[in-house]
Amino acid sequence: MTFNEDFLHFLWKYRLFNQTQLQSTSGEKIEILSVGFHNKDAGADFENVKIRSGETIWVGNVEIHLKSSDWDKHQHTADKAYNNVILHVVYEDDRPVLRNDGTSMPTLELKSYMPAGLELRYKDLMQNLSWIPCEKLVAGVEEIHLENWLLRVLVERLEEKTSSVFALLEECKGSWDDTFYILLARNFGFKTNADPFEMLAKSLPQQVLAKHKNSAFQIEALIFGQAGFLETVDDTYSKKLKVEYYFLQKKFSLKPIEQYLWKFLRLRPQNFPTLRLAQFAALIVKSNHLFSRVLAVSDAKEALQLFKDLPINDYWKTHYRFGKEVEKASCHLGDEAIHNIILNTVVITLFSYGRHIGNPQIADRAILLLESIPAETNNIIERFKEIGIKPVNALRSQGLLQLKKSYCDQKKCLNCALGAKVLKVT
Repeated sequence: MTFNEDFLHFLWKYRLFNQTQLQSTSGEKIEILSVGFHNKDAGADFENVKIRSGETIWVGNVEIHLKSSDWDKHQHTADKAYNNVILHVVYEDDRPVLRNDGTSMPTLELKSYMPAGLELRYKDLMQNLSWIPCEKLVAGVEEIHLENWLLRVLVERLEEKTSSVFALLEECKGSWDDTFYILLARNFGFKTNADPFEMLAKSLPQQVLAKHKNSAFQIEALIFGQAGFLETVDDTYSKKLKVEYYFLQKKFSLKPIEQYLWKFLRLRPQNFPTLRLAQFAALIVKSNHLFSRVLAVSDAKEALQLFKDLPINDYWKTHYRFGKEVEKASCHLGDEAIHNIILNTVVITLFSYGRHIGNPQIADRAILLLESIPAETNNIIERFKEIGIKPVNALRSQGLLQLKKSYCDQKKCLNCALGAKVLKVT
């Protein structure tokens, strides 16, 4: 025997055993009408189970063990909470056991009902060194099962991200406008410069920016000054920004972050933090009540328009950083970058806000947005394509990323619906 109780939970939950002619160890015919709900807290393993034993329908709990004797080993006989167990499911029945009230415990021994090869296939999943355990089998899972499971793990991913949004919301004293502003700033830094962008946003309240929205020059001065890029200036334009920033800095008692926090190494010029800051400044100038506009977004096309055609200063058409002129700079956000912002800011904010106010329609709209934007391109998604799983949109690709991180990498095949499908022997 090479498995544990989790494997037996898995078998019961997904009915991965021969259910025809089931009998208890005392010879009673058993029919499983419902496997119930998996209980991961204290108490019996499965609750609200419904079975037919002989001519009687029983509703109650199921406890699962490797051997019947584990019932006594775990001291269930002394626990009245286990009196409502209607069936003891075990791999091997090594001795009869009793409930606390002295009644005998009906027992189902799974050993003789397990399909041939199932244990071997499970062992192979747990021990192989493939990129994901079911790499050679997952492409054979029916599309409907794949789609349903990826949607479920996507929701898990969104819920995980929601916790950090709620923590930020508390930090912002319940202001969704401020929370969204900081989340958006962080996303403009993408992975490499997310932290300094967040620090910048927290050091520069959007209320300060709102007082100068009619002046694109002052907005740039505030943003580049707070980012620490005006400490050393290289040309006429940056010197003008520096003068303006010093005035505004004193007016609002601002303290800039350190310039050394920003990273340029190994980034393409289009992703330099200076250019991202210019784009962020242009978005501030263009957008009024951006959070309210995000809440009104109904499809990806509307979301895309929020970040397209930003009024970026002409200086950035020939610069990627201060004082270093190029013939032509690609200064506008491309569709891929905008999709990234929709994915990691708009969708997360909509989902979190919907959950926060108890409006499932808003949370569902976040998921619908993912269906209408392209899948991301990264190494993990490319590997899934190679083994036959091709994401058609961002909903699929986000689901796959969660699947890889939370299930495949941790070999939680027993908690994965796809694991159930590749293990099942028909």
